[in-house]
Amino acid sequence: MAAEAVRTESPCAMMRRAAESARREIRRRRDEISRLRGEIGHLKGQPDPDQKAIAALEQRVAVLEEQLERDELSLDTLEQVISENC
Repeated sequence: MAAEAVRTESPCAMMRRAAESARREIRRRRDEISRLRGEIGHLKGQPDPDQKAIAALEQRVAVLEEQLERDELSLDTLEQVISENC
């Protein structure tokens, strides 16, 4: 039945569903970046910080921030299409 509902879903409904999914992914990435930054801060506060671990986490944050930027741009474009057409 769920598959049937998807098949009969309007293009606008599909785009709205995709936008909501993108919003959830953006929130997830932001939360992950925040968590990693907290972990980096904790490691830096240690008496003898593990520089390799810090560098690895900072690299992961940089990758997530790039993905987040792309996700936000894609969502913005999708929301413009929805606004103009639905």
